[in-house]
Amino acid sequence: MAKETVKAVRDAEIAAEKLIKEALEKKDAILSEARKKAGKILADMTDEAQKKAENDIKDAVRRSELIIEEAKKEAEKEVRQLIEMAKTKEEDAINLVISSVV
Repeated sequence: MAKETVKAVRDAEIAAEKLIKEALEKKDAILSEARKKAGKILADMTDEAQKKAENDIKDAVRRSELIIEEAKKEAEKEVRQLIEMAKTKEEDAINLVISSVV
């Protein structure tokens, strides 16, 4: 009877060791898979952030080009107005000189 009890205890110990070993292997597999998934998620998020940053830069460049173009048009308009004003002043000056001479 004692032999049977010792054998049963030994068999139970062997079964427990096997379960522990399997649990550790499963834990390692789960951790490995989790690391792989985390790495992929990180890479995907990094790519997405990079693409968003690139698009934001492109949008900023487009907006700045529009602002520059608008400023250029406004400056050209002001130059035309100044030229017209100068022509008017020139005509006034010519008329003044002519009226002084006559």
